[in-house]
Amino acid sequence: MKRITRLLPLALVWAAPALADPIAQYTVQRATTPIKIDGILDEFAWEKAEQVNNFERILNNYDQVTRPTRAKMLWDDQNIYFAFVCQDRDMWTYLKDEDAAFWDEEVVEVFIDPDGDAKHYLELEINPENAKVDLTIRTLKPKWDSDFDWDIAGLQSAVALQGTVNDTTDTDQGWTVEFAIPYSALAKEITGGDRPKVGESWRLNLYRIERKGGQALRAQIVDLQKSLAKGAKSALLDSLSKSYDEQTEYTTWSETYQNGFHDPSRFGRVTFGE
Repeated sequence: MKRITRLLPLALVWAAPALADPIAQYTVQRATTPIKIDGILDEFAWEKAEQVNNFERILNNYDQVTRPTRAKMLWDDQNIYFAFVCQDRDMWTYLKDEDAAFWDEEVVEVFIDPDGDAKHYLELEINPENAKVDLTIRTLKPKWDSDFDWDIAGLQSAVALQGTVNDTTDTDQGWTVEFAIPYSALAKEITGGDRPKVGESWRLNLYRIERKGGQALRAQIVDLQKSLAKGAKSALLDSLSKSYDEQTEYTTWSETYQNGFHDPSRFGRVTFGE
């Protein structure tokens, strides 16, 4: 993985959404030159793309964001592109296998529901070592129905690091994630593989999970879970899990309040520009 040569500038360019429509809004600019997926955001298209600066904290300790996240989006005739820049003093991973439960660790995430029907939407998560989980959510109610066997064919992604993953002896600066999702790979129920048109809007949301509890605490929780009989209770496990969760920053672009991540009614609206 390559090291970052440039972080996105932190200048505030965000305009608050109108009160009549409190979800977040964004204009996705067209990339007029090729985008190289390498985690280094040095193309002119990335430089001039609108920047999301205000990831909001959800689920706990509202407004106390100590590890900020910045994001941008672009599009062209083949792909929709995403970039995240994550401040992180201790980058770590524990899980390694594709489609593992990376949401229990440190990730960036995008959920895409183009038609805004609150079902048949895409979920993609990427961790600091560029490991991924991708799936489709068919429905949320009356019961959860998802497909982990589905993959984003042709997905390109890269992570660039300022620091060292899984090394507690240094203080990291953070990590950049860059990825491209081909329209042709989107499941038929989501968009039918059609590319967007200028002026068209999609519903989607961006997320970051920052686990300040660290790899050692996570490993302790996992080992204890494995040692317990199925359904067994453990005061120690409860205490460790509570500490781990309390040290977690869950943040999102379009705020979902206490509803967590799977609240399509609160997904932001992106409009494809020229």
